[in-house]
Amino acid sequence: MEIFIEQILNGLTLGSQYALVAVGLALIFGVVEIVNFAHGEFFMLGAYAFAMVYPYDGPIPYPLAILLATAIMVLFGIGYERVVIHPILDKTWHMQIIATLATSIIFINSAMAIWGTTPITTPTSLAKTTVQTAYFNISYQRMMVFGVTASAFIALHLFIQKTKAGKAMRAMSQNREACAVYGINIRKISVLTFAISSGLTGLAAALIAPLFNVLPTMGILLTLKAFAAVIMGGFGRVSGAIYASFIIGLTEALAAGYGHYLNIDSAYRDAFPFGMMVLVLLFRPHGLFGKRVGI
Repeated sequence: MEIFIEQILNGLTLGSQYALVAVGLALIFGVVEIVNFAHGEFFMLGAYAFAMVYPYDGPIPYPLAILLATAIMVLFGIGYERVVIHPILDKTWHMQIIATLATSIIFINSAMAIWGTTPITTPTSLAKTTVQTAYFNISYQRMMVFGVTASAFIALHLFIQKTKAGKAMRAMSQNREACAVYGINIRKISVLTFAISSGLTGLAAALIAPLFNVLPTMGILLTLKAFAAVIMGGFGRVSGAIYASFIIGLTEALAAGYGHYLNIDSAYRDAFPFGMMVLVLLFRPHGLFGKRVGI
């Protein structure tokens, strides 16, 4: 029972990380209709931004460091949209893929040039303090990850459903041409979408970085897993991406915890998300939660 609960908690932590990244990816595809292959590098840059504003349990309060890292990535997302996405918004999908892949490579190599390849740690007092029960131990950091992730998704849902800008994003995800006819500024909504998506990756990085090492290549595999979550949930479906992310996280954790009983090395746990994605594509091409009709 102790092992099972521990792996469930690990899976929820992984799922929170994947969900915050996958939701941004789903938003960008659903609203702007671009697949951003550099999205995992947003998470990596967000982790380095957090490490810079909060070095080794730094002098500023941790919640303020989270807000600063998130704000930095919001500004970065706006700049990325204006410099990279804006010129290719009306181009073919070939050019869009090439542009986002190229920026992914540039970000990774730039991070290596600036911070080197040695992993950076960003420990917090929350990560070092645990709650002990009869069945499991959990750090306050992981508890904060769960709580902040849930709060972020509730806030995002309310924003999309209740605000004028959120309704414009929903409208764009369903009929972009009609939005242009009715006077919705597609360019501004594109900037807003990238700002929100990038901010979510910054939030994820600030929450997860204290639990793992920060290094330039940390976003590569994360991008692929986020794509798997988006595909499993239905391309462009935000809620589907969230559910699929937690399914992937729990599957990985349970595979790592119980794989030895089936003679499966824990190193193979990264294969499970992609195997699940293939099965979904074979049997439910529109995703686990039905055909996409918008975000």
